Amino acid sequence: MPVSRVVNTEIFFQLLVKYLNPEIICDIGTLDASHSVLLRHISKNPRIIAFEANPDNYRKIIEKNIPKREDIEVYHKAVSNNNGTLVFHVQKYNDDKEQKWMAGTSSIRQRHTTVGQTEAVNVDAVRLDQFLDNIEPKINTKHAALWIDVEGAGYEVLEGIHDIASRILFIQVEVETEEIWQGQKLKKDVLKLADQLGFVELGRGKYDLQHDLILINRSYLLQNKLKCMRLTRLAVFFYYVRKWGGHILSNLLLIPFLGIRRHN
Repeated sequence: MPVSRVVNTEIFFQLLVKYLNPEIICDIGTLDASHSVLLRHISKNPRIIAFEANPDNYRKIIEKNIPKREDIEVYHKAVSNNNGTLVFHVQKYNDDKEQKWMAGTSSIRQRHTTVGQTEAVNVDAVRLDQFLDNIEPKINTKHAALWIDVEGAGYEVLEGIHDIASRILFIQVEVETEEIWQGQKLKKDVLKLADQLGFVELGRGKYDLQHDLILINRSYLLQNKLKCMRLTRLAVFFYYVRKWGGHILSNLLLIPFLGIRRHN
């Protein structure tokens, strides 16, 4: 199996979308749906399904008319390992530059160290395998990709894909090596579960405490190793372009590969 490489996981995911052509993309913890919108511009073909549990973030997405304008389905639901209702801790913040980063820090888990005030609200929760089976009857004949950014609850999302794991080509998931959220599973637990589900690590972000992983379906990798290795090398190349040349240069060089100009 290949050695995982340090990459810009967002760019890597976008390259995989472009060249592996999943028919369904799930953006789990979409925040403002901006990544879903970018993926729609990269590929017109897949069914893009976004989930946002934070009621404030979801309302803003709807108010901007993003679902209709960009052909993206957006659901006000938490994705987890069981269907039902969960307590979701909504992070409160001022909508200014200094606190805007906090818009994406809400979670089904409480942080070890609180950051301002949170409000506990009840939200509907779904298992992804059962949810997709209900809304996409042909899920067992299609390939999917998952973008998972759920603040300490990525393990639970992966537990909920058991019945469709073989149909998922690749996954991006945020992990932590030490507890940031109370009672959360750590990177080692996520990797163990991913292995059981049939995925291997192909790339990772550069930071230690918290970073993203790119996981790829082991069976697909074995059948398409050369293609996957070429895309990995391309992602590594753009990691160093971004590191030494900055956002503008990397975004310009990405145009022929993604077919669009990215904006940061």
